[in-house]
Amino acid sequence: MSGGQIAALIFALVLLVPGGCFLYVGIRLMGDSHMRVAAEQMVTVGIVILALIGFLFRVAFRKRRPPPGAGAALA
Repeated sequence: MSGGQIAALIFALVLLVPGGCFLYVGIRLMGDSHMRVAAEQMVTVGIVILALIGFLFRVAFRKRRPPPGAGAALA
């Protein structure tokens, strides 16, 4: 793993807590009519953070391409 992949993995793991909390609290507040607007905003923020986490996990676990010509040297 490269340094960028490790950094992406660390940021993704750190962002799991606030993203999950925003989503959980937003869903729990949906039933309260007084907090409906705030709950919708919290769910939206939670979904955006979780989408960012998905992108960071994708960056962290992508495979590197071999350098050009590396496969032809064996043939």
